[in-house]
Amino acid sequence: KSAVFFESVAWKELRYKALLKHGRKCACCGATPETGAIMQVDHIKPRSRYPKLALSIDNLQVLCKDCNQGKGAWDSTDFR
Repeated sequence: KSAVFFESVAWKELRYKALLKHGRKCACCGATPETGAIMQVDHIKPRSRYPKLALSIDNLQVLCKDCNQGKGAWDSTDFR
């Protein structure tokens, strides 16, 4: 189910819009691709608990891979 979501056109378009809106800088630690970070778009309120917010741009933030993995689906911290 998760793989299907992340491969959908709707998610890819929204992810791109989130990157344009928030930039390619981690909202938590400030890392960027130029510093070697892999950037990800995070659901602030996890999709598993808030499925209706899965495609809401207001529920997205840009985090580096390390911060996103550390935050996990158990945390709803908004770093923006």
